[in-house]
Order: sequence, then structure tokens, then C-alpha cells
Amino acid sequence: MSESADKSSSDNPRELLPPRIDELLDNIPGGEINLLPEAATHDDLKVWFVLWDNSDPTLGEESVELFLDGAPNWVDRRTWNAFIEPSDRYVTLPQRLLRGNDGLHRLHYRATAYNNESDDSAELEITLDTTPPVLAADSKLVFPPEVLPPNKLTARYLEQNNDEVKANLPGYTDPRPWDRITWYWGSTPGTQDEGGVIELDDQNFSDPVVVTISADLIQDRGDGSRYVWYEVQDRAGNVSPRSVAVVLDVDATPIPRDLPWSSIDGAVGTGELQTLDPLVPAGGVVIVQVPDTAVIYPEEKVWVQWGEPGTLGATRVEQPISSGSRRFRVEMQYLAAQIGRVLPVSYGVIDAMDQEHLSVPRRLQVLTLPSYRLEAVQCEGLSGGYLSYNSVAPEGARLTLKKWPLITTDHWVMITMTGVNSSSGQDWVFPAVNKRAVTEQETFAGIGFGTEVRVSKAFLNTLRRNAPLTGKAYVSFDGGKTWPPLASPNFPLLQLTLVE
Repeated sequence: MSESADKSSSDNPRELLPPRIDELLDNIPGGEINLLPEAATHDDLKVWFVLWDNSDPTLGEESVELFLDGAPNWVDRRTWNAFIEPSDRYVTLPQRLLRGNDGLHRLHYRATAYNNESDDSAELEITLDTTPPVLAADSKLVFPPEVLPPNKLTARYLEQNNDEVKANLPGYTDPRPWDRITWYWGSTPGTQDEGGVIELDDQNFSDPVVVTISADLIQDRGDGSRYVWYEVQDRAGNVSPRSVAVVLDVDATPIPRDLPWSSIDGAVGTGELQTLDPLVPAGGVVIVQVPDTAVIYPEEKVWVQWGEPGTLGATRVEQPISSGSRRFRVEMQYLAAQIGRVLPVSYGVIDAMDQEHLSVPRRLQVLTLPSYRLEAVQCEGLSGGYLSYNSVAPEGARLTLKKWPLITTDHWVMITMTGVNSSSGQDWVFPAVNKRAVTEQETFAGIGFGTEVRVSKAFLNTLRRNAPLTGKAYVSFDGGKTWPPLASPNFPLLQLTLVE
């Protein structure tokens, strides 16, 4: 029992213990004192009393009278002439006094012994509440403007809003601590599919109430028309009428983040691997196309990754050719560094939560430059395919190599001259240009036009006359990492005969 029901007054030694009502709710912070549940108000209520020390009904009739709020007339009276069992020691508070009589009330009883001596009990305070909460005139939950109107709740909205939707509950009359708001989400106007319960406490009962509905619940209960309503139950158990239902058109099944591989203008092949002739893109500028079928929303950022990040010839392009376009420009130098290689090409999407989603990577094979598009190294002083040793300047014969398509400073070059050694009869190689990077000047002028490149006369003097002399030019397109085999230079051979 509550504390007030257990204590009798200390001012009157003849005062009896207060009455007891078993149905009363425990007292909690912010709650009404000794609240009687609404469910206990539909029948007469038993009010228990205790026998007094000098009770002896065998000597004469004894009685107990129950009084409400200090009124002079009792509301119930029990009499007996024999011992009364503990299970029968109660009087009743009539049902007619329990409903429509909300508020704090006082109960006490008066015991009259066989000798007509009477004593009153201490009072018990109880609270009656049989009035349901009253909802607002417009009781519908208020969903965010992005949802209402047009009453459309999408997977995209949930994705952008922390996988949930919040709805404001209109203020209802006299919210009190420990009110319980139960909301429902289902496919019929009268749905009984409970969505959740919000219980107010003694700290927040006057705050605006927000119903938070998770994407998991929404998606678990499927797409289509969904009815959302609520009701309020106070601590006594009185239940409000149902709110007006909100009807939502739910399309919340997650859309798969489908990001198929990109395509490259001018490349051939329909599978994962495409092939690109590096001379096809105009000016060496490659256009990467993000497919129209990729699931990308207007406010999301898209970028293209060309090559393996952190490697030579790789770049991340973050701006499309034009606003709203899905076409991205990869500048020439990044294509030039990939000649003869297979590289990954992909794209990524940054969503509203700053999360990155990566596409399926495309593999692109960039073909090497065809030798027929290149020119052989040239040797100064040639006449009809012959080089006369006697006509070569003391510092040697000058060599030149015209620039090749897509030449950049990421390319490395090597030039050799090979003849027949006059003593051994074996091939004898002179490194006219050791493996090195192409200079900025050479990207405009070619090799040997600005800084002289020569095959020395001393080397030529070691060679057999009337024997072949071959010029070979090699290029590494990836900064010297890979080279063609020595027997297969990139450029056509310079084939001549050394004569005296």
C-alpha cells in the first residue's frame, strides 16, 4: 500500500488504521497520489478495514460505516453478530461514485462496537480519473514538408534523413506524467499493427512529442498505402479516441546502388576489358562516360579515377565537362603515360552523408603506338644509305629523332647505334642516348635538335667497313619502368652501311 494508507494519525490514540484499497497504483514522481485505475471503476469497489482491539460481536451487533469526503452520511454500512472472516472485512464504495467524479477524495470508516462505542479511522486519500485524454481538433500526425504533401515517403528520403522519418504529435489537452502514446503503422485504415510506444515522464510531459519511425520498420512492413495513427492512454488507463489517420504512399524499398562500369569514348569492346588506340582521342584527351543507368542523385558528387591511385599516369577527375554532365575529361599526359598498359578506370559517388560508393571498375588496354606512325632515328651525313667514315666530323655523326605523338616528360628515351666490331666480328653497340627522361624542350623539338646527340667517330673507327650500321630508338611511356625488348625497338630501324 502507499505510504498514506499505512499510517494512522498520532494525535488520536483511539484512531483506527486508514482504509485499504488493493487496486491503487503505486505513487511515482509526478503522478497523482493513490491513483485508482480506470478499470477498477466499473463495479463497486472493496474498501478494506481492520478489526479493533475490543471487537466482540458475540456480545452484540457491531458495524462499520464508510464515509466519503467528510460527508455526514455514510455511503456503505456493514453489520455482523458473529466473528467476521478476514476475507469479509470490507465495505464498498458504490460504482456510481467512481465515475464522473474525478479528483482527489478522502475516505474513512467508523467502527461501532457491541457496546455502541464508536471510533473513526485515519483518512485515505485517493485520486479518481475516468476522463480520457482529449486530442487536438486536428489530431493527424504532422510529417515533414518533404513528405506531406504529396504524402510520398521514399527510400531516398530515408537515406538522406538518418534512416528515419519524424512526425510531430499535435498537442492534446492536459498532458500528464506517465501518459503513454501508442502509434500504429499498417496497411488498413483500422490497422492494429503497433509501431511503438512513447511514455512521458515527470520531466518531459509538457514538451512537444515527436514520433520517430525507423526505416527498418517502414521497410519491413512493405510499400504501398500505409495508415498511421495514434492514441493516448493516461496512467489511470483512460484511452483517448483514435487520432485521424495519415495515409502515406510508401516507396521505401532501398534502391540498389547500381554503379556499372564506365565507358571510354573511342574504345572498343563491350565487356569488362576495352581497348583504346591512343591516337584515336583528339589531341590525346580521353572522355570517360559515367553511364546513364548509374544510380546517382542530383545533389551527389561524382568523380572519375583514371589508373591506379598513386601510380604514374593516374589521376582523379572531380569536375565533369559541364554542370550536370556525366562526361569527364582526362588530359593527354595521363593517356600518354598509359601507352602499352592495362589500367583500371572507375568512378565514385559521394552521397549526402559524405559516404563514398565505388563503381564496378572497367579495365582499359591502351595500345602501343604503331611503328608506321613513327619515324626512324636520322643520322647526319648519309648518302644513298651509306655513311662515309672519312666524312664524319671529329666529334662524331649527329643523330636526331623527331618527336612522337603524345610525347611528354613522363616518357623516357634510349638511342643506340649497332655495327660489326672489326676485330671480333660481333655486334658492337654504342649508347648514343642512355635511358633518360624526355626534357620539356624535347617535347616540342624532338631528340637531338636542341642538345646534340652524336655517335662518336672513335666508336665508328672500331667497326668493320662495308658492314651494316643500325640505329635503334626505344621509348618507355611509364617513366622508365618498362621498355620494349632490345630486339624490338618502338621505332623503325635506321639501316645503313658504314664505308671508308
